[in-house]
Amino acid sequence: MSYRDDEDAWAEDEAAELARLDADLEMAEMDAAGDAIAAARKTGRCLHMSAQGYLPGEDRGIRPGQLRCADRGRGCGAVFQSDEDWYAAMDEAVGL
Repeated sequence: MSYRDDEDAWAEDEAAELARLDADLEMAEMDAAGDAIAAARKTGRCLHMSAQGYLPGEDRGIRPGQLRCADRGRGCGAVFQSDEDWYAAMDEAVGL
């Protein structure tokens, strides 16, 4: 790196350090989410991590736009009115 009067000599180093800190924070958040999911699974609760949507010609008991819980082996069959409702149910089940 060469220094010129019109640029900050440490800007590149500072940007790299901030990127590392951002990555560390993101990893910590992901670790916490993983721990919350594991703890919730241990309780036997359905986490609604998988869902099936409406397919024309197949009777799944849901309408277009709805989703039915199909979580791995624990699928409770709950019906969600939208993707947003499904995501909210996942967050609630995990405690996020």
